[in-house]
Amino acid sequence: MPADDRVAETVALRRRYPRWTIWFGPATGHWFALPPRDRDIGGLVEVATIQKLISVIEVVQHAPLHDDSRQDLRNPSDLLRPEGDPRPRTRRVPVDAWPGSISR
Repeated sequence: MPADDRVAETVALRRRYPRWTIWFGPATGHWFALPPRDRDIGGLVEVATIQKLISVIEVVQHAPLHDDSRQDLRNPSDLLRPEGDPRPRTRRVPVDAWPGSISR
């Protein structure tokens, strides 16, 4: 498909879903979309066809909004902790334990 057609499709998708960040990766031949913050799915969408992209966006758009009290899916440290874990979010690590430390 010519690059002009891809540009036209991208513009049409951006108009249809203005809160989404949508682009085509010419190196991969895949479509990508980053949802708006209130529709966070923990990452971006990558699909091979524009039809699949539209269907995934529609599913995410019509899904119930997540509860703000949930863990932030974009914070990788939350992936290792079960929900309701009372431990603090950050841990202090002694300087001696840092990689490359010369302390003994």
